[in-house]
Amino acid sequence: MSSLAQASPIAIKSSINAIQAEHTRKIDEGSRTGALTEQERMILVNQQNRIKSIEARFRQNGLQANERRQLLTLLRWAERTIQAKLANNQRVTVSNH
Repeated sequence: MSSLAQASPIAIKSSINAIQAEHTRKIDEGSRTGALTEQERMILVNQQNRIKSIEARFRQNGLQANERRQLLTLLRWAERTIQAKLANNQRVTVSNH
């Protein structure tokens, strides 16, 4: 069993919140630096909002272990999406110089 699965509900919430905060920071920074277009930023923000909506629904009756795993899977997927969009635009920017 992973250490995350064994963590207390408070640690899990903090972990989920920390991941979400990091995603928001990366999206904001990418937008500010021009690494993300406005359309890409909106796609990523909407993705984060959908995950937060799912999290809120799960938390209404207490977050179960399988729901934690689902959230973490969604957050990992979102992280890959953010990284791919940032990396794609950084390559385009570099190749245009």
